[in-house]
Amino acid sequence: MKRFRYHLLFWILYWAINCYLDYNWFLENVPGWQTGTILIRVGIGSVLYILPLIALAYFLVYISFNQIIRHKKKYFVNILLIIVRYITAILLCILIMRLIVFPLLYEGAFKPSSFLIEPRRFFSILIEAAFPAALLMSIRYVDTQLEAQKRENALVREKLSTELQLLKNQLNPHFLFNTLNNIYSLTRKKSDQAPDVVLRLSELLSFMLYESGSTTVPLEKEIRFLEDYIALQKIRFTDRLSLQFDKEIDDPSQPVAPLLLLPLVENAFKHGAAEIHSDSFIAIRLQVKNGVLYFSIRNNAEKNTAPASTNKIGLSNTRRQLELLYRDYELETGLTGEIFTVELKINLSSHGEN
Repeated sequence: MKRFRYHLLFWILYWAINCYLDYNWFLENVPGWQTGTILIRVGIGSVLYILPLIALAYFLVYISFNQIIRHKKKYFVNILLIIVRYITAILLCILIMRLIVFPLLYEGAFKPSSFLIEPRRFFSILIEAAFPAALLMSIRYVDTQLEAQKRENALVREKLSTELQLLKNQLNPHFLFNTLNNIYSLTRKKSDQAPDVVLRLSELLSFMLYESGSTTVPLEKEIRFLEDYIALQKIRFTDRLSLQFDKEIDDPSQPVAPLLLLPLVENAFKHGAAEIHSDSFIAIRLQVKNGVLYFSIRNNAEKNTAPASTNKIGLSNTRRQLELLYRDYELETGLTGEIFTVELKINLSSHGEN
């Protein structure tokens, strides 16, 4: 409906311009006519005159334009058909003026040429017909391009959203199996730890099911999730793992992308503590100050597996999430002896600016 109003306004404006030009011609060349009579007859004459031009414009915009786009192999045939229809519309304008407007509305005040197709008049109408048709076709072309770009952007966003969701869902299934085995073992021993472990696992899965679908979550929820994950992992490794998690947060309610840090922590357990048969350590530090997040994690690894840690799935997962979610970030990894280090810096305000 909105588009219809724009089109109607355009043709009213075009009609008004024609009326103005014909009215001035009458005042200069046909004395004695009343102003009201001139306006009525010029108005009706202009409507009859532009009807073929309207038909031509919409035929070109909604039929010929589509034919050219869809049938590119028939390009020259379609162009030829456009030229034929274009000339036909001009001839209709000339016939309407000669047979209706000049003799009936203008009462012979203007004598047409004895030639049916007067070159000067023909080329004048040719230019007049080209203006609305070309303008509408240009608008249609731009509109088509914008719609195509919008569809392409929607597909890209849908693809990225799907990819991001898959990345979020990449929690190592072995972790769940190990946790369930630990719970089973604790219940067999009737350990007091069993209820706490079940509760933490429940909260962890609840976060993954209900919170991870959000664009962002409060930082305190993300931290609680990491703490539950770490607590469950510590049960598996008992006393042979030394783990430290330091936090310095100036605003716990600050929004952050959910499950963003998990792959880095999971990577430290999977390729650190899980692969070392002696004592191991993981040191985690999280600082958020003035909207900037600093996250570092250090862990030891076996000599023959440490170099490969830089290419593990957890790191590639996090890199891809950062590419999709944040514009301003830095992610660096380093290996010194048997100590693997990951350092991450994110400007949290750059979320969604990609």
